[in-house]
Amino acid sequence: MNGAPGSAWASLRSIDGVEERLVLGTASDEERMPVTPAHLFDLASLTKTFTTVAALRLVDAGLLGLDEPVRPLLAVGAGDGAERITLRHLLTHTSGLPAEGGAWRSGLAGDELRARVIGSDLLAAPGTAHRYSDVGFIAVGALIEHVARRPLDAVIAEVAALLGASSLTWRPEPSLAVATEVQPHRGLVQGEVHDELAHALGRPAGHAGLFGTADDVASLARMIRDDGAGAEGRALSADGIRLMTTPVATADAGYGQALGLRVHDAAWMGRADAVGHTGFTGTAFAVSPRTGDFGVLLTNRVHPTREGTDVSAVRREFFSFLG
Repeated sequence: MNGAPGSAWASLRSIDGVEERLVLGTASDEERMPVTPAHLFDLASLTKTFTTVAALRLVDAGLLGLDEPVRPLLAVGAGDGAERITLRHLLTHTSGLPAEGGAWRSGLAGDELRARVIGSDLLAAPGTAHRYSDVGFIAVGALIEHVARRPLDAVIAEVAALLGASSLTWRPEPSLAVATEVQPHRGLVQGEVHDELAHALGRPAGHAGLFGTADDVASLARMIRDDGAGAEGRALSADGIRLMTTPVATADAGYGQALGLRVHDAAWMGRADAVGHTGFTGTAFAVSPRTGDFGVLLTNRVHPTREGTDVSAVRREFFSFLG
């Protein structure tokens, strides 16, 4: 249909200020009605970028320090060095926390699961290794709630309003949601978060769970391009944008890690001079800080199965205009 696995494709490219949109396919293999620009994709780990903006807004407001241990506010991690974990460690995946919290597989759920995940044993001392971690961003979401004294979804809604991301949501209308995987224990997942850990938590989490359109994600890309200015107001300071676009750690795969974003990740950006992020369900966005051009690509590549559905080549081709 579109060169990518799955049933749906929504994309937006901005080149020299001219935006090009494309929507193809259907919301699921079983539906004949075509997908529209209003259909909501499970953004998966693109959620982490909105969480990063929310956290850095607290830094901008002087309510949270980047390099102060978070332990006085929230007990994150366990083991030697856990007391040294900072927000910078969490946002750059250098906290030493594991990649995922697998306790959901044993039936643990809700607040008990959340506490277990946030208190995971460290696999490395903070600041010594880069390990992409859903656990770290679940901790960031919990930290945001503690400092802001509001639920995470309310804090992210404020970010979305400033960006002009009018349909960004944690709770999509099922009739407008693009389907993801057919899972053995859940059946067809449509209108609910695909990520098993997020689903078991049963509440908005910092690592995954947001749904949105290509325009919703583009509003974030424009904010990065515009040095923190959103469509409806300033979302982040220029210093905050520099933190999101300047690499401070290097991953084993060779890309640079800034706060919340990857820099020059050739595995899916190709030769693009860009910063951005991907999501497991088949989503991605990238922005060129040099030119201001950006692209958003949303697919449901895990529909109806995640097996044999690598979209790295499709992403490299799509984002090649940023090179």
